[in-house]
Amino acid sequence: MRMRTDGPPSIVLATLVSAAMLLARAERACGADDPLEALGLRELSGAAAGYVGDAACGECHAELAQSYRQVAMAQAFYRPSDAPSIETFGGKPFVHEKSGQRFEMTRRGGRIVFRRWQVAFDGKPINVFEQQVDWILGSGKHARTYLYRQPNGELYQLPVAWYAQENRWGMAPGYDRADHDGVTRRVRHECMYCHNAYPEAEADLRGYWRSQSFPESLPEGIGCQRCHGPGANHVRAALGGSDDAARAAIVNPSKLDPRRRIEICYGCHMEPAVAMPGIRRFDRDVYGFRPGFPLAEYLLHLDVDDRARPRDERFEINHHPYRLEQSRCFLKSEGRLTCLSCHDPHRVVPAEQRAQHYRVVCRECHALASCSGQKHEGPADCVSCHMPKRRTQDVVHVVMTDHLIRRTPGGDELLAPRDESEPAFDDVTFVSGENAPEGAERELYRAAAVLRATGGESRAALSLLASALETAKPAEIEPYLDLAMALLRQRRFAELEATASAIVSRNPRDAQALEWLGVAKWAAGSRGEGLALLDQAIAIEPLREETLFNRGILTATAGASAQAAPYFEKAVALRPTFAAAWHRLGDARMAEGKTNDAVAAYKKALEIDPRRTDSYIAIGQALEKAGRRAEALRFRKHGATAAAKPELLRSLLEKDAAAKRR
Repeated sequence: MRMRTDGPPSIVLATLVSAAMLLARAERACGADDPLEALGLRELSGAAAGYVGDAACGECHAELAQSYRQVAMAQAFYRPSDAPSIETFGGKPFVHEKSGQRFEMTRRGGRIVFRRWQVAFDGKPINVFEQQVDWILGSGKHARTYLYRQPNGELYQLPVAWYAQENRWGMAPGYDRADHDGVTRRVRHECMYCHNAYPEAEADLRGYWRSQSFPESLPEGIGCQRCHGPGANHVRAALGGSDDAARAAIVNPSKLDPRRRIEICYGCHMEPAVAMPGIRRFDRDVYGFRPGFPLAEYLLHLDVDDRARPRDERFEINHHPYRLEQSRCFLKSEGRLTCLSCHDPHRVVPAEQRAQHYRVVCRECHALASCSGQKHEGPADCVSCHMPKRRTQDVVHVVMTDHLIRRTPGGDELLAPRDESEPAFDDVTFVSGENAPEGAERELYRAAAVLRATGGESRAALSLLASALETAKPAEIEPYLDLAMALLRQRRFAELEATASAIVSRNPRDAQALEWLGVAKWAAGSRGEGLALLDQAIAIEPLREETLFNRGILTATAGASAQAAPYFEKAVALRPTFAAAWHRLGDARMAEGKTNDAVAAYKKALEIDPRRTDSYIAIGQALEKAGRRAEALRFRKHGATAAAKPELLRSLLEKDAAAKRR
C-alpha cells in the first residue's frame, strides 16, 4: 500500500527568478543596511520575530502565491473595503425571535455598518445600537462573522453572521439564544491565532493572561509563513543568491518527519470540542508555535465526554482530523494517510475535478471492484458516498464534509436542520496519543482548561487546581493566575489575597495580580491598601479598562461617587461598549445631581446590553426625577418583557398602577 506523503510541491527558490529580476533587486539593495529594504519590507519583531510581510513570497513564488489566494485560508481575514461582497446588504431586517432583537447590515461606501434595535410597546425603536465593522472574519465559503475594534485595541464580535450555503443572515455561532452575548464577546489572541497570520504583537509570556489588545494594523489572511515558518532570513538569502542558505532558512513541510508535517495542520484543525479548546503549555506565547517543532510542546489537545453526544457521533465544524483519525482507513494506513494525502494547501481543486482527484487517493488502497454499492453510471465518487456532507452541531447553519470515512455513513438525516444546544460535559481528557504531562502536572492543565471554559465557576476544577498546584509547585505564574481568577469569581477573598500576594512577590509588575490583590484587600477591610494596589496596576497598564472600572466601583462604594466618575469615563473611553461601566457612570452622575447625564449613560448601557435589569430600573427612576414620566413608563414597560429579570420591572409597573388608583 502506498500513501502520498510528499506533501505540497517543493518551494521554488530565488534562483528560478529571471536574471533581470535579480539584477533589479540587487541594484535596489545597493547601499541598504538590510537586503529586505530592496523589496520595501521590514522584519517583524515581538511575538512574530523573524517574520516578514507575506507579500514577499510572491516575488519569487508568483504562481504558488497566485493560486494560494484562492484558498480559504488566504481569505480568512479582511478589511471590509478589501473583501469581495457576497452578502445581501440592506433590505428587510433580520429578526431574532428569541431575543426580540432586530439586526441590519448595510454598506455605506467602503464601510459596513451593523445596526441592532428592539421595538417598544408603542411600535417605535428602542435601545438602538450602531457600530462600524472593522474586520471580516471568514472566507465566506461557508460563513462570515464581523468584528469591531475598541480604542484600547481589543477586538469584539458582532452577533450576526452571513451563511453562504443558505444565502442569508443568521445569528453567529453560540448566539441563537435569548441571553446571547450581543456585542460584548471579546475576540482573544487564541481565536486570531488560527484565523489570521501572526500580527506584530509584543511577546508576552503571561500566556492566557496576556493583554488582549491588537495592533491597529493586522495582516489580511493566513499567509505562507504559517506553514513554512519565519521568512525574513529566507528572503535575505534568496536576494543574496545563496540557494543552500535560502533552503536552510525556511521550512519545507514535505521534508519534515510525517508527524511534524501533519502537526502544522493540527495546530488549528484538530479541535475535538470547540467549547473546551486545547490548552497551551504554560508561559508559551500564543504566537510561539513554529512549523517543524513538536506541537505537544506548545499545545495540549483536550477531548470531552459529552453525555448527549458520544465521541463517534460528535461532528463540529473543525473536526476534520478528529473524525479522520477515527476512520478505519486512517488506522490501517499507520500514519500514511494524512491531510496532505488529499489536500494541497497551495491550490483549490476545481469542482469538476474533485471526484477524480479524491478517487485517485482512494484507489491507492481500494480497487474499484471492492466498491459493492455501484450507484454511479460513470466513475465512482468515493467522497459523496463515504464522506458525505453533514450538518455541524456547533454551527447549525453549515454543512461540511465529514472526514470519518465509513462504509455506510447515513442518508438525508445527516443534513436535517438542528437547533443550537449547550454541551454537557462529564469529563475532560487529553486526546489519545498526546504527549501529555503526568501526575499533578496533568491535573494542572485539566483544571485550568475547565476554569477558563467556565469563567472560573467550576468548584470541582478550582479544588483540583489548588491541590495540583500544592503538589506540583510549577515555576510558571500562569496557573496561579487561573486559580486567582476562580477564587475571585467564587468570592473566596481570603484565599484570593494569599494567591495574589504570592504572584506579586514573584512578579511585582503583574498588573492583573495587583488588581486582584487590591480587591481582596478591600474585601478584607484594608480599603486604603486595596485602592493603592489598584492604582499601581493602572500605572503599569493604563489601558486596562477593567482595572479602572473596579477602581471606580471601590471608590463609589466608599461614598465618593463624584471621585468615581472619572474612572468610569476612562473605562468607557477605552471600551465604548462596556455596558456595566456606563451603568456605573449613570449612578455616579445621579449622585452628583446630574440627572440628564445619568439618563444618557443608562441609555448607553441599554443600547449595548438590552437585558440589563438594573439599567431599566435606574433609568426609570432618573426619568421620573427629571419629570419625564412618559419616557420612564416606556422603558419600564419594555423592560418588563426584555430585561433579564422582567418580573422586577413588572413589579414596579404594578406599584405605579396601584399608586395611581389611590
